[in-house]
Amino acid sequence: MNRSVLPHGSPRLRHNKIESAANRGVYNFSILSTQSSKISDPLVAARQYFWDAVKARDIDKLVSLLDAETVWMPPNDTSLYGPAEVEDWWKDYFEYFRITAITEPERELTICGELAIEHTTYMIAITPMKGETRIRDNGRMLTIWKQQPDGSWKMWRAIWNSVRPVGSGTNRYMSRLLQKRNRTK
Repeated sequence: MNRSVLPHGSPRLRHNKIESAANRGVYNFSILSTQSSKISDPLVAARQYFWDAVKARDIDKLVSLLDAETVWMPPNDTSLYGPAEVEDWWKDYFEYFRITAITEPERELTICGELAIEHTTYMIAITPMKGETRIRDNGRMLTIWKQQPDGSWKMWRAIWNSVRPVGSGTNRYMSRLLQKRNRTK
C-alpha cells in the first residue's frame, strides 16, 4: 500500500486510492496544490467547516461536528469525553485565544468502512485575547471520523500536538498563566 505523504510545500498533488473488498481507501492530498482533485474526498467539506468554525469561534458549529461518543486528547491536558466536555474546552480556549490563520500542508485520509482516519500537519497563528504576542505553531493532528446513519461524518476521536519544543510559547496554559500573572502586577 502506498502511503507516501508529500513534502511540505510540494507544488504537486498526488492522490493514491487503494480499494479492496473491505471498501477501504487511502487518499493523500497536499492542499497547497494548484491542481484539481480527481478523487472525491468525503471529508474535505467537513474539515473546512471545522476550521471555519474554529476561526469564527463558533462553538455551535464545532459541536455539530461531534459524534455522541467523541473523545478528544488535547496537548498538555486531560482527555475530553463527549460533546459537552469538548464544548467546555473550546469555550475556555476562546476566552483566551483566537485562531487567526491555519494551513494544513500535508493530509492523509484512510477510509475503512464507517471510520475515516485523517492525519494532517498544520501551521497555525494564534492571537491571545489580552493583546500578548501572537503565537505561531506547527503541529500534527490525528482525527478519526465516524460515518453516521444519515451518511454524514462526525469527529469520533481527535489528538494533536505541537512539534515545537516545550516552552516555545505554544502551550495555552502557560500563556494563560502569564496573562493572569501580568493582570495581578
